[in-house]
Parts: sequence; structure tokens; C-alpha cells
Amino acid sequence: MGIFNKKKKNIDKEQNTEIDIQKAFESNLKYISNIEKNIDVIKKQFVKSDTRFYLTIGKINCPTGRIIVADPLAYLPSNQLSPVLNIQVPVGEYPIEISICRSNELGVRMCTVRMKIKKTEAVLYKLANPTKESAAFVGKDGVLSGFPVDAGMISICDEQVAKEYKDFINDWHKDNPDGNHYDDYFAKFFKESYEKLPQFQRSDGDFIEWENPKTKNKLVMVASGFGDGFYQSYWGYDSDGELCELIVPLINPDLFGL
Repeated sequence: MGIFNKKKKNIDKEQNTEIDIQKAFESNLKYISNIEKNIDVIKKQFVKSDTRFYLTIGKINCPTGRIIVADPLAYLPSNQLSPVLNIQVPVGEYPIEISICRSNELGVRMCTVRMKIKKTEAVLYKLANPTKESAAFVGKDGVLSGFPVDAGMISICDEQVAKEYKDFINDWHKDNPDGNHYDDYFAKFFKESYEKLPQFQRSDGDFIEWENPKTKNKLVMVASGFGDGFYQSYWGYDSDGELCELIVPLINPDLFGL
């Protein structure tokens, strides 16, 4: 929790500030687990101000239209805890956007990841549920939506691209039996990303568009807000009731006064 500490001369003011930040952090945990999402809260994140930014970080290939949202470092390589969403999108290529906040207290943080399916604007969000076969967890009441993150990173990709990614990682480990696929392979891509766009991410890099060198299909990886946890994704519908986007909320900057 050290990232939330404020350096203030007045110790009482510092303690009060820490309590406020802690409450905001706790509120954010409720925000990411809430099954409903407020349109205005998300819309306000994709604006530019002194503390808010947004940009397109790349595109993903969807040869099947079956979408997976999962931790690309801890779980996607083994296809575990990597749920396939039960709504299929048209086959194609889709841009991935991220909203970003920045302050002295939080540093630079990724707020919402958004896959645009159509150019229309979302007016309603609905929880994106997984297929029963692929759900991260299944309880007595049915499948649990969402996915766990244990490596501080999320990915949006097509099911076929995820399988290709798994094959690539397996082959990489055969060639590098003592290697770590983040430290020894992906870290350089994140560092390059930071060098290209240092104003939008932390020094180790917070996002990449990665192209599989064997298949040329792409996926994205994005730092998951405050790190490890359990996250939800939501389908966005436009005024005609048509699917227009998929979002993964990570941080609500409103809660931190940003």
C-alpha cells in the first residue's frame, strides 16, 4: 500500500489523507466487482484532462470471434482460469483502447480496457458471462463471471489466438528450459513500449500489442490497475441494442478525485 502514501509536512494531515486513499482503494474493489456499470462513469474516463488520458494501444485478430479475457502470464499459457465469453463477435480485427489516470499519489494507472466492435457509442453495459465449460469457477448457483489475475496483467484475445499463444509459450520453454517468459522474453517488449510512450505508462511498461511470430496473429497485454485480483468484463450495447464494445474496468478515477 506504499504507493498511496503522501509526503506531507503535517503528520495529522498525512494520516487523514492516507485514510481517505485507503477508503477509495476499498471502494474501488467494490467497483470492479459490481455486476452493473454506470455508462457515465466509463464515458468520463475516455476524455482528456490534466489527470486523464486515453489511447489506442493496438489491434487484436479474431479469427473465430470467441473472446477470452484472462491473465496472459499466469494462466493463458496453460489455458487455465481463462474463460471464453459466451457471446461471439463477428470475425475480424478490433482496436483496443485504454483509459489512463495519473496523479502524484497513484502514479500512472490503467483504468479501463476497451475493445471497440463498432464505432457506435455504448448506452448500456451488461456483465459478460463465460461459457460453462470454460468458467474460472463454477458454484452451486452456476458459473461465476470474471477472471483472476496473479501476474498483474490482463489480455483480450481470440480463442484461436490464445491456443496459438499457448503453443508459442510451450515451444519457447522447450528452447529455454530455465527461462521465465516474462523476464526473459516479454519484458523487452514492455520496455520498448515505455520508450515509445513514456508519458502514458510506468518505466517498466504497462501495455503492448504482441504479434505471434509464427502465426502473425495479435493480442494485447495491459497492466491490471492496482495489480492482482479478480476482474469482470462487460459488453456494451448501442442505442439500437447492438453489441458495440467490450470493456474491462480496472480503476474508477472518480473515487480518487481525478
